[in-house]
Amino acid sequence: MSALLPLGVKYLVGVVGISLVVLIHEAGHVIFATLSGIKVEVFSVGFGPRLFGFQLGATEVRLSLIPVGGYCRLKGSDDLDRAIRHKEKRPFHYVEDGSYFAAHPAKRILTYMGGGLLNFLFAVVLYALLAALPFPLLSTEAIVATTDSYPALFGENESPAARAGIQNGDRIIALSGTTAFDWEEVEALLSSSDGEEIFTIERNSRLYDIPVRAERLDDGNLRWGLTVVQQPQVGSVRLGSREERAGLLKGDCIIAVDTIPLANHLDLLTLLPTEAVAVTLTILRNGEERSITYTPEMDERGRASYQFSLEALLRKGSGASFSLAHGLRQSIRIGKLTFGSLGSLAKDQDAELHETVTGMAKSALLIGDIATLGFEQNPIGGMHALLYLMGIVSISLAIINLLPLPVFDGGQIIMALIEWISGKPINPKVYLILQVIGVVGIALFFFFLGFADVRYFFFKR
Repeated sequence: MSALLPLGVKYLVGVVGISLVVLIHEAGHVIFATLSGIKVEVFSVGFGPRLFGFQLGATEVRLSLIPVGGYCRLKGSDDLDRAIRHKEKRPFHYVEDGSYFAAHPAKRILTYMGGGLLNFLFAVVLYALLAALPFPLLSTEAIVATTDSYPALFGENESPAARAGIQNGDRIIALSGTTAFDWEEVEALLSSSDGEEIFTIERNSRLYDIPVRAERLDDGNLRWGLTVVQQPQVGSVRLGSREERAGLLKGDCIIAVDTIPLANHLDLLTLLPTEAVAVTLTILRNGEERSITYTPEMDERGRASYQFSLEALLRKGSGASFSLAHGLRQSIRIGKLTFGSLGSLAKDQDAELHETVTGMAKSALLIGDIATLGFEQNPIGGMHALLYLMGIVSISLAIINLLPLPVFDGGQIIMALIEWISGKPINPKVYLILQVIGVVGIALFFFFLGFADVRYFFFKR
């Protein structure tokens, strides 16, 4: 039961996020239908049998049995039933007041565009808000090692920094006279360097100035041959993981792997087995040494997946001012990436389709997993991750629903557009046939997504 609880929490976070985005989409249809004079008979939170509800004007707002997503039902189903029963071959001869079929095609187009439009506006507001919120920034002490000391991690290479005289354990104080408070500032300064810097380092409580000339790579980037090191102190342990069940706790300092001592996190990364085999961690807790032996989980490729992270020192970053223009730019950028992903799928330029497309179950798990991991590290970081992913889902939902397929919003828009241009109402029988084709297509689509989920959970994990 304890192992299932964390998985349930991930699903809950992911499902709530996706459901909120779906409800916003449906709310967009409701808003624009109301503005267009089309009555909304039902706005449901969830699917399936009605549990309870209340009347809000002409609309019944209800909670349904399966509390995932939701839907809205526009007035007009009786008009379609009547037209089919009387075998009408031309336009709908009689429609009720407020019916979808009584509205001008332009109003129908606006109604079906409303869902995607509200999704996009929701993403714009989300990204404008995210830019304005304070956020955690990594602030790692600028204690360094040279990359040639860890060939297993960085490959066989000569380090320009080591050649100049920088040693493992040196602490960088400044670069060419500019003070660097942490490793992140060192990286920022090196990224804008011309390739030559004077490193002011602290070693054994003494300061040294060491000139270093970087190696310029073929792609124009600079290689200094430096990496940051940090103490291998546990920052978080995933709930329900094998590490947690073995007794690993936040704050434990790992001092050996399989009895081999280590000095920093690079030693830890080098010594941890890549295969899912038993490993013994020697830890220091409250000044007392302890040993923990367990077998780590296995990922999709059959390799060891360690469910703990090291302590990350953070400082508070201040957000910019609330800017809808920033939110709009970010939303457009993500929209372009979504279109590009759809294009890659269509051209088969990506991985195999069954590896690229995921169902709702896996999507909810991935969203919940990333968000809960963020919350475990830092509450503000977790909220940033969740809202950012919700923005991506919102934009993706808007784009996918506008595809010109029956039952999708795009298909309804195309039918209304044809009716508007031709000046002739659509044949009720044709409309019904397209709806049936759409429903069958949607059913097959969700079956495919469900199969993708089953394949992932039962054959990949």
